[in-house]
Amino acid sequence: MKKGLFTISFMLIITITFIAVLAYVNESTLVIIQKNQEIEKYKSILYAFDIFPSGIAEKDLPATSITADIPWSNPDQIIETYQQTVTKLRLPIPTELKEPSATILTGLRDSVDIYIQIGEKQQASAFGFLVNGKGLWGTLEAFGAISADLKRMVGIDFTSQVETPGLGARITETEFKYFFRQLNLEGFNQQESTRPVLMMVSKKTETNVQNSTNSLQAITGATQTCHGVLDMLNTDLKFYIALIKANQDLLRSKGFLN
Repeated sequence: MKKGLFTISFMLIITITFIAVLAYVNESTLVIIQKNQEIEKYKSILYAFDIFPSGIAEKDLPATSITADIPWSNPDQIIETYQQTVTKLRLPIPTELKEPSATILTGLRDSVDIYIQIGEKQQASAFGFLVNGKGLWGTLEAFGAISADLKRMVGIDFTSQVETPGLGARITETEFKYFFRQLNLEGFNQQESTRPVLMMVSKKTETNVQNSTNSLQAITGATQTCHGVLDMLNTDLKFYIALIKANQDLLRSKGFLN
């Protein structure tokens, strides 16, 4: 009888010990995973804001490179650069913008986060935000950034997509994303129009950095993915530009605008 109780007690101790060890390992792993996810998020935000490690120029990267290929020295450099150049602010959504026209509003009705790139005199040089839409096979998620005067796009990084490798998935490559640099957004600041502000063309002879236009170069063979990107931008950029305009007094009160 005593031997049986001893065996049960021993097994119970072993079980509790293993459970404790597994719980510790799981908790430790979770912290690491969360930190890595945070670093990947910072990489995307910095890329969209056109912020690179010292001595690195986007034009020198291979056309097929993705954000993960940017040679940051180490995770601490990414975190430090982000903390020194970017801050986050939650903006209230005014009543006139509380409609289901912007895909970002799914499940969100009162306020939304924007990211602010800090320039001279601690004022905003650009605004960034999350955008989402639909591709050929599923949801597209991205981080986009626009200039503080709301006239040009600074950049974009696609953070989540399930498009076809070698076709739609090429939206993550530098060659495609570079056309978003200096994309002309002035159409969003004009009178209401039934025509989309941005459009996709099959071939551009110049980038928007060289000659700012409202068009992007499509990916051959990825028509539906490109249309999804275009629809996402025409909808969500319209919302965010209107949101920032509606909150200019708040942004001024916090010193981000003149």
